[in-house]
Amino acid sequence: MASPRTEQPRIGGAVPRFSWKPALVILIILGLTGWSAAGVGFDLVELLSSTGPIERFISGMFPPDLSARTLATTARGVLETFQMSFLGALIGAVVAFPLAAIATGEEATTGASRGERLLRSVPYHLSRFILNVFRSVPDILWALVFVVALGLGPFPGTLALAVHSAGILGKLLSETLEAVPSRPVEALRATGAGALQTFLFGRLPQAISGFTSLTLYQWECNIRSATILGFVGAGGIGQQILISMNLFDYPKVATLVGATIIVVLLVDRFSAAVRRRLVD
Repeated sequence: MASPRTEQPRIGGAVPRFSWKPALVILIILGLTGWSAAGVGFDLVELLSSTGPIERFISGMFPPDLSARTLATTARGVLETFQMSFLGALIGAVVAFPLAAIATGEEATTGASRGERLLRSVPYHLSRFILNVFRSVPDILWALVFVVALGLGPFPGTLALAVHSAGILGKLLSETLEAVPSRPVEALRATGAGALQTFLFGRLPQAISGFTSLTLYQWECNIRSATILGFVGAGGIGQQILISMNLFDYPKVATLVGATIIVVLLVDRFSAAVRRRLVD
């Protein structure tokens, strides 16, 4: 009886086929890099040859101005920046919440007839449009708009942060609401719950901790943004930095910048600790 024929194992396996896609992607990236560098006039040699003025600017900031008058001005600027960032994030969250609830796509179409879906789609698309406008316009442009309308000071800056924060938080919250596990939502629908009950007792409890975490993170971002808004006259410590820069008072600039860095680091650590507790 002939022994069964055993198949010899293949050595090396199939030869992989060459793909042009990675090479094409690399070429596109290199082309865009060169085109962008040429467009903005990027010159590494010029940057390295400009170290002298940079060194003089940095050396002019030391020693920092720690006089009582400068420290008092710095404290007022830091306090104003903190107030702007906190109030901007809070108002933004309050505005974002109802817009995000309306902009949750599944709630606008589930369990409804064709006519009802068409009717519900109007506020859905309107809320999405509002959030897109709020988010697409940079906060510094919102600040310019409010400064023209209301004058200089922290109030226009706070409104600018609030509008921009509402756009970002509304977008993120609507995506969070749509991504929650569907079992609790489906269980509520099976009991005959309507869209409002399903949202309040099915989606919202699962998304509220994430929304709180996002709001805290937006507060971190607002601290940095509030500093920049001062350069267009919208209050905060940035306005004091701009005035000192125009007066070539670099030691005072060093004090103001150092205080800004400390505040940003403290807020970052506090927000990160609270967000970790919410996640855990």
